[in-house]
Amino acid sequence: MLVVTPASLKTEWEEQIKRFTTLGLQLVFGPRTARLKAYTASEPPFFTIVNYEQVVTDTLDINAHLKPDIVVLDEAQRIKNWATKTAQAVKRLQSRYAFVLTGTPIENRIDELYSIVDFLDPSLLGPLFRFNREFYQLDENGRPKDYQNLAALRERVRPVLLRRRKHDVETELPIRTDRQHFIQLTPAMRGEYDEVKQQVSQLVQKSMRRPLTKKESDLLLLFLGMMRMICDSPSIIKGHDCQDCPKMDELAGILDEALADPDVKVIIFSEWEGMLKKVRAWAEKNGIGFAWHTGSVPQQKRRAEIMAFRNDPACRLFLSTDSGGVGLNLQNASVVINCDLPWNPARLEQRIARAWRKHQKRPVTVINLVAENTIESAMLDTLATKANLAEGVLDGSEESLSKARLKRGNDANLARLKQFISETPASPATP
Repeated sequence: MLVVTPASLKTEWEEQIKRFTTLGLQLVFGPRTARLKAYTASEPPFFTIVNYEQVVTDTLDINAHLKPDIVVLDEAQRIKNWATKTAQAVKRLQSRYAFVLTGTPIENRIDELYSIVDFLDPSLLGPLFRFNREFYQLDENGRPKDYQNLAALRERVRPVLLRRRKHDVETELPIRTDRQHFIQLTPAMRGEYDEVKQQVSQLVQKSMRRPLTKKESDLLLLFLGMMRMICDSPSIIKGHDCQDCPKMDELAGILDEALADPDVKVIIFSEWEGMLKKVRAWAEKNGIGFAWHTGSVPQQKRRAEIMAFRNDPACRLFLSTDSGGVGLNLQNASVVINCDLPWNPARLEQRIARAWRKHQKRPVTVINLVAENTIESAMLDTLATKANLAEGVLDGSEESLSKARLKRGNDANLARLKQFISETPASPATP
């Protein structure tokens, strides 16, 4: 059996396999010569565990030498974009049987579900052009303008879909409480935010007269990212000196209250390592033990960080980017704090599910820090819209299907931005 998983979850698979079976396993690490040695072993163990990045370069070696009978894709949303090198390489893997594991088969559009199902059975949904014609309404230029026949799509994939939702096992899960903490930007932050917002406004106005060039579209994405980063703290943007971070002030108060209970552990997520460094500095200043799980941490060291958080009573915080947002079992934490919101509701739920999952013994509190009157507060509506699409197609909710609408890439983003930037910026406080 070949298990393909994100790099950060390879040792998680090792732990769970050893827990439930005595069958042999090998984790594939190292340069190509070491990986090839693993694939060409005369008597390979039952389980071989690789990460997606290795498959991109090793597909031919795996097919020629390892010849797995079963391929399992963990966090299979990694192949949601059929045009990426990762998806194309994974789909070249050969085996008699295949399974995909994912809690988020649809994050933004139904194309993602198509790509995942295509790995399992290419004949089920047919070629992409036929899929588009059947489940998208197309405009006069052949571009998708809305969804159609989503109930039929749900029935088409039903034979290969085994889905277990949180509410199906709610008797096994503790109470979950979600709280939004709205934070006001400081005058200095608002000034920097409005400067970037003005640049976004100029690009949006251009888009109303003509399509943006690639350079302009890239600039727009860059400025949107900067607006979100300023909501945390301008200082996490290179070259910005403003150190204001009211979210850190709010977070300090939350942590003082939560950590007063010696049994409470907290997971803190941010999309940006710069924000997590501020939390780390606070923890070091206050003598609070923490685990550090970001993309900059080597694969094999991440496991030590995870085990410290699980087993060391003095390790109270788990500081993570989205590298730790999938697959990890961290039920010893009972508080999840999102310093910033992802664009996607599935990613948000994945973060929360590190703690709010089976075998959790305590009630779970989820706290989202949202900068008031900014792009972050506007993102709350975007998260709700995307959640309706996934719920309708995968779970049979006719109400959600009726609410699902196609948000066409740049067109949808620009429409939301036009509405958002038309609001009058908050006036700076008088010094």
